[in-house]
Amino acid sequence: MGVFNRTQGAVEQGLLSDSLSQFLDHGTATEIRAIEHMFGSLRRQGLTVGGYPTVRPPDCAQVLRALEALFKRCKAQFRKGDPRLVERFEQLIGGLHEFCSEIYPSEARAALLLHAEVLLFMGQSGRVIELVTPLAMRPYAVDNVRHCAKLIDLLAQAHILQGTLDQLRISFIAFSVWLVAQINGPSSFRVARTLAPFVNFEPVDPAGSLRVRLIRLAAASRMSSIRPHKGIVGRFTSPAMAWLSILVMGLCYRSLKKRRRIANAPFSLHMDSAGPVLVTRAMGGIGDMLTMQPGLEILAKRYGRPVDFAIPRKFFPIFEHDPSIRLVDIDGPPIDVARYREFANLSFCPAARYESRIRPNVRRGRVELFARAMDVTPAQLRAQGWHINRFEADDDGERSDRFLAKHGLGKRPVIGVQPYSRDSYKDHVGIGQIITALAKRYDIVIFHHVANGLPEGPGLAHTAGMALGDSLALVSRLKAMVSVDSAFLHAASAYDVPVIGLFGPTGAHAVTRHHRKVTVLWKPQVLRCVPCWRNEDLPCRVTGTISASPCIAAITTQEVVDAVAEAIG
Repeated sequence: MGVFNRTQGAVEQGLLSDSLSQFLDHGTATEIRAIEHMFGSLRRQGLTVGGYPTVRPPDCAQVLRALEALFKRCKAQFRKGDPRLVERFEQLIGGLHEFCSEIYPSEARAALLLHAEVLLFMGQSGRVIELVTPLAMRPYAVDNVRHCAKLIDLLAQAHILQGTLDQLRISFIAFSVWLVAQINGPSSFRVARTLAPFVNFEPVDPAGSLRVRLIRLAAASRMSSIRPHKGIVGRFTSPAMAWLSILVMGLCYRSLKKRRRIANAPFSLHMDSAGPVLVTRAMGGIGDMLTMQPGLEILAKRYGRPVDFAIPRKFFPIFEHDPSIRLVDIDGPPIDVARYREFANLSFCPAARYESRIRPNVRRGRVELFARAMDVTPAQLRAQGWHINRFEADDDGERSDRFLAKHGLGKRPVIGVQPYSRDSYKDHVGIGQIITALAKRYDIVIFHHVANGLPEGPGLAHTAGMALGDSLALVSRLKAMVSVDSAFLHAASAYDVPVIGLFGPTGAHAVTRHHRKVTVLWKPQVLRCVPCWRNEDLPCRVTGTISASPCIAAITTQEVVDAVAEAIG
């Protein structure tokens, strides 16, 4: 989290070096100063006890909204390219993008989109192309479907201003169908209205279906209708023609989204029926990645070949020895989705959508949700056994044994503890006391990326600084794992290591359904609101707190110690 340890960078230095009196009016100067103060406060925020940023996405969104309001209020100055205002705005929006890129990529993309929109407004189409092309050509690497639509819209507008739209290897019809086919995506009529100007620039497919030809005709009609029409007849027929064109395009898009070969490929109306399967995931976490493995394994068996799994390179160690998966760097060269037979985009996270829509009545676990999104049936998942299979390198066991020997562990049963989740509302406030009590009976390995504030001493070791693959392999040497609802809860399942799960706001039975050896500790009998399925930005209904959860704190140290003793016999 180096972003929190930096001194104030070029953003604040550049912004504060000039006098705000240079601005054209006092209101603009005041607004800029307020945004600078807001952003500076954001950058100075620290870390939670678990070592994660205290800054949340709504905090970043607040700064972005202020910048957007500034742009809307000062459009006249932006149109003229007032260097005093434009330079300050670009420093702020660039600094916000850089800041968010390290912690919340979705908010970083929102900042990039606003920056591109402002540049396009000022007529700097070349810079817009340079800014948005890397993401626009990788829609599978964007976790927000509306961001995908905006990226392509900005890219197309910039190219049409440059006179180079015909050079884009994009079928806007296919992209429109792909957008409409996504859950929570924009409506077919909104997509038709936005992308109609670009449809007629793509090459005509002589083998195109009737619906594709109708879309092209309707798009041409839509463009004809927006011309100025004089006379009474023109004033009535032109809006009617525009409305009818959008209706036809929208209905055709709705119809085409049911055809899997078209709805799956963002940039092409055709897919290779003999090609491999592509699954993409632009973000973590480690636990989610692990729970995708059963579905990937089933797909590989169905088609008799490994699945191409495009993920960030830092997560490669989770799957690098799995014979059912061929790893692809999602940040590498753009992937031609048209050369695949099937495409499942897990960057539009199906689990998050389901949980936010159905909570608190969540019944399905993430193994099932990810499998369904890959077109794996419940029957196929039951036949597979719901089990996470992890394949190790030949020397993984030796490296794990060397780690234990180096730290003097192994004379007593070795117990793993994952003390913190990425989301602090899942954490137990007394985890330090739990680790200390367990250390009286067992050797303890603490699985966390930082060791600050956690117990230390003989019989205790930390994985801070350890490679991800080595940390996962080390789980195989445990007698049991004590974990909050986080990654190593699922890693224990991959090795059939007994796991004691500490649960509160999230539903234990849904989360641990794929476990064969699990002991759930939670308090629905004490707090009947358990599980509430709240998130990091929703306060507890009992205490009003954001980070702490009384339902987790109600689990006693002795209950954990007893559960471990029973689990290892």
